[in-house]
Amino acid sequence: MMKRSLSALGVILVVVLIAGICRGERMRQRISSIRTQASTSADMEAEHRFGRNLAARILGNWALWDNPKANHYLNLVGQALALYAGNNGTRFSFGLLDSEEVNAFATPGGYIFLTRGAFQMMRDEAQLAAVLGHEMAHVLQRHMVRELNLRPGGTSAVGGLAELIGGATHSMRASLERSMEQAADILFKKGYRLEDELEADRVGLLLSVSAGYAPSGLADYLQSIGLFEVAPRSGQKDHPVLEERLAAIRHTLTINGMTGLSGARNKERFHDMASIH
Repeated sequence: MMKRSLSALGVILVVVLIAGICRGERMRQRISSIRTQASTSADMEAEHRFGRNLAARILGNWALWDNPKANHYLNLVGQALALYAGNNGTRFSFGLLDSEEVNAFATPGGYIFLTRGAFQMMRDEAQLAAVLGHEMAHVLQRHMVRELNLRPGGTSAVGGLAELIGGATHSMRASLERSMEQAADILFKKGYRLEDELEADRVGLLLSVSAGYAPSGLADYLQSIGLFEVAPRSGQKDHPVLEERLAAIRHTLTINGMTGLSGARNKERFHDMASIH
């Protein structure tokens, strides 16, 4: 029964994608025009390895939710969005963390995590797609790599993530560990810079709308949880004030001609998946 249900879900998601094809190609071009590219395949592989290690730290704090059906659903929606991210070499994977905290995380290389609390606080699939798109945008725009100055040719002591990952000296290993600690601090405490969060809203919105989802998904979710998208970490406010984000979202919808667009919400299917305990 579960296999039949999930197969049907896959077919329905294909229908959502087909509905988004006409708008999707135009949006994909816009996403590609603003996406921050990695320089080489070595850089991409280094980001993936760095992100995998950081993902292990996340899983050291929270276990994956033991709910195969919900996790499969999350990955179906996430991979549908990834089709509109362009051929940039990022291998996205998605997981639900078994925590009542309302939170989400993204690491370099494409590891995306959403807490059970955030998942069950959403109202429909459009909100889920919008939040996943936001986290994916942090990866696509390489916000953490830029924040830690790990770009090739950067002014940091290591000069690039590929060089840092491949370093065999004691100083290189020490630098890698420092960078990992700084990355964890961004995820768990201080959060991203304001401009990075607003850019993630913008790019993530383009992703979810490209895939055929209702443009109001992100704004609906932000309003439903209050002032911040995720719970404060260690007393730090890690996301912009709600009003500022909503104003920026309205601007993005307007300049991209998305204000009057309709889109999928798939409320019943979402509730079927999110209500499982």
